[in-house]
Amino acid sequence: MEAARSLDHLLAAAGVNPAHGVQFVAADRLAASPVDPGLPLIILAAEAASEAAVSLAAAPALPGRHARRGPAAVLASLYPPAHPVRPLPTGEAVAIVDLTDARLAGGDWLVPALALADNLASPHGMAAISARLRAPDGCPWDRRQDHHSLRPYLLEEAYETLDAIERGTPANLAEELGDLYLQVILHAQMAAEEGAFDLTDVYRTLGTKIVRRHPHVFGDLAVGGIEQVVANWETIKSTEREEMGRAPTSFGDVARTLPALPASREIQERASALGWDWPDVDGVWDKVGEELAELRTAGADQRLHELGDVLFALANLGRWLGVDPEEALRAANRRWVDRYQAVEALAGERGQVLADLATEAREALWDEVKARSA
Repeated sequence: MEAARSLDHLLAAAGVNPAHGVQFVAADRLAASPVDPGLPLIILAAEAASEAAVSLAAAPALPGRHARRGPAAVLASLYPPAHPVRPLPTGEAVAIVDLTDARLAGGDWLVPALALADNLASPHGMAAISARLRAPDGCPWDRRQDHHSLRPYLLEEAYETLDAIERGTPANLAEELGDLYLQVILHAQMAAEEGAFDLTDVYRTLGTKIVRRHPHVFGDLAVGGIEQVVANWETIKSTEREEMGRAPTSFGDVARTLPALPASREIQERASALGWDWPDVDGVWDKVGEELAELRTAGADQRLHELGDVLFALANLGRWLGVDPEEALRAANRRWVDRYQAVEALAGERGQVLADLATEAREALWDEVKARSA
């Protein structure tokens, strides 16, 4: 009863109607709690404030938000810096930016809710923004889009995310992951408008699938290594296809829109998981040599076919060597462009025009730049 009266007292002091939703969490549990800034938050003082303040940085953290430790850092990541936080039962409000872990742990606090469109660090915030854009009085461009019209943007954001992984800063990657996630939000919003599904279904479907396909993590299955994990994955996927009434094939659902190299890698990984593979890498090297020889002697009407076989064999070799063929080719493309630009710059430093140089002179510049980067 005493605890209930205490909470009632805090609710009254905060002026919060619990029927509209409210969150309670102790200061030393804030980093581990999935609080939503869209609801009022009452932070309770730690039982032993002085001890808690010392141990807050070591408190468990919620997965997905574990880059931050301590309640002050968590609040600063979820709310605007100037958002007011009021001590309970009475006192002057202070800005979140001015709070410390020790101060939070030493008393009770009210953190008022954010409006949906301001709830930017929550999974619910972007969904609300998307719904607002699609509303009758929203953005004409967003209202005009459908699943098909957004396809180019999904590909574009995926490739920009890859570029941020390869060449960007952590801030670039966070931004591009957000742009990619926006595509998920928009498609879910459109589906919700149609009554087909919403973000809840996206989250649940994904979580269910990942848990089901990792029985060695979430169940009691023992595995002997990565190869067995991959084989189990393909077996489980095959079972899922049968349960859903799909054709019992291991390759029919390889996405037709995948670029050719990733598709080739996916096909050959599945084939290997099903036992359709070379006994060792020597057979793969021989196959590459065989396909190259056939390409060398192919007539004009057979070159497309034979070049495809070479690329398919090389993609398989990359799998055996533990190298992603798409990543390898992208790296080679970047390396060639970077070297060419360096050759242009070197020619310019020496007062030469690259296009006017003889082949031998250009190759000498190329070799010089290549040696510098070796």
